Amino acid sequence: MSPPARPVAKSILASIREDLEHLPQIQQQIAGYILENPKDVVRMSISHLAMKTGAKSEASIVKFYRSLGFSGYHDFKVTLATEIAGQSFHNPDDFTQISVDDDISTIRNKIFRSSIHVLEANNNSMDDSIIAKTVELLHSAKRVIILGYGTSAVAGYDLYVKLSRLGMHCHYSLDAHVNALILAEPREGDVVFAISYSGESRDVVLQVERVRGIAKIIALTGEADSPLAEIADICVAVRSFETSFRTDAMVSRMVQITVIDILFTILALKGGDEALARLSRSRQGLSFLKF
Repeated sequence: MSPPARPVAKSILASIREDLEHLPQIQQQIAGYILENPKDVVRMSISHLAMKTGAKSEASIVKFYRSLGFSGYHDFKVTLATEIAGQSFHNPDDFTQISVDDDISTIRNKIFRSSIHVLEANNNSMDDSIIAKTVELLHSAKRVIILGYGTSAVAGYDLYVKLSRLGMHCHYSLDAHVNALILAEPREGDVVFAISYSGESRDVVLQVERVRGIAKIIALTGEADSPLAEIADICVAVRSFETSFRTDAMVSRMVQITVIDILFTILALKGGDEALARLSRSRQGLSFLKF
């Protein structure tokens, strides 16, 4: 059992600067990199950070964040991201950052502009071959099991509804225990579509690991080198950025929904007249619920 962590300092970066000269060489390398690249660090997996800092192993990163009072890497990143966002809130440095003096019109414009910016960035960086492979895997699936919790739950449910409208056999639940029961008996032809912006959600990663090598795995994530991405057969990577009030995960939700719209549209076109007929019947089936 590891020793109890000391209380986390009010400012992570200030604490790192204060301790920098007293750290061993490897720990100094880690500290120096974090001080120079804090915004990049909050988007990195622990293995990526170990590689970037020249640390000998992930254990060195674990030792570092524990010395700051954190019991887990995710908690360290979230606290660091919050600190960075707080600094940006008081010192906005670009058109997406919201200031305490902004009025409703300015806030509205900044959020719309940041949303447009992140969508354009993803449109320019997305790999069409990955989209094509994802569509083929979904099209040939006998059953699609969708995993997505927290902020990613919205995208997970959206995918479930869209695939259901195409007549595809799929499963989605917010209950991790229900999903664990489904994944306990994987079938031939199963495809697991796992959604997690960080790619580090234990509820997702641990469940996906259970069916690795049996079911095909698609990951929709913001971290191409995350634990989830490493397990997946196909990784659809989306880009995001954080503002004062909108975390990476919140902004990525919009991109996730857009990617799902793309997959749905291509699958519908691929299904031809039969798919179009199904969509028409689904609209008719819901018409009695509308005034």
